[in-house]
Amino acid sequence: MNLKQFKTKIQKIINSDRDDLFKKIGIIAVITKVLEELNVKPVIVGGQAVEFYTVGGYTTMDIDLVCAASVSAIDELLKPLGFKKNHKYWELPGTGIVVETPSSYLEGSWEKVAEVEIDNGLIAYIIGIEDIIIDRLNRYKYWQVHSDQEWIIGMLAMNHDDIDWDYLFEEAKKARVLKELDRFKKEANY
Repeated sequence: MNLKQFKTKIQKIINSDRDDLFKKIGIIAVITKVLEELNVKPVIVGGQAVEFYTVGGYTTMDIDLVCAASVSAIDELLKPLGFKKNHKYWELPGTGIVVETPSSYLEGSWEKVAEVEIDNGLIAYIIGIEDIIIDRLNRYKYWQVHSDQEWIIGMLAMNHDDIDWDYLFEEAKKARVLKELDRFKKEANY
């Protein structure tokens, strides 16, 4: 597919009657395919990952991607798709879709990254459930973002059977958030 075809694919996703979560993940899957040209694999992190793991319970306005490519190289590929650069992020005008690449380093394990296939082989990559829980536990404990408590409990409850508990507890020990994890796990009734 050329960039024009990818732009058309994005428009089809936007115009579909699917929910906003599907649309955002779908657009990132298209971007992921386009960025293959740079030999990078962007990974959804931050609030968009929380939104995914809470099945839209949590909502966010921007999509944070960890991506090991330069801003100028990403910009060169996103512009033909209709994105406009605005300081540190790209907007897709008229859609509310905002993409930011805050880092090139994944805080977590590449082995835990989830692959979400949208259709026709388009895949979006999302930070592992365990690593986004650790991220939110860190925000809760060290940055005093107490509103994250609800989402930590939600992710624990909704994804209980998919969580690698040994890995999660080991990472929680390393991050010194084990006490918080234990408390929220109990509150999630597990």
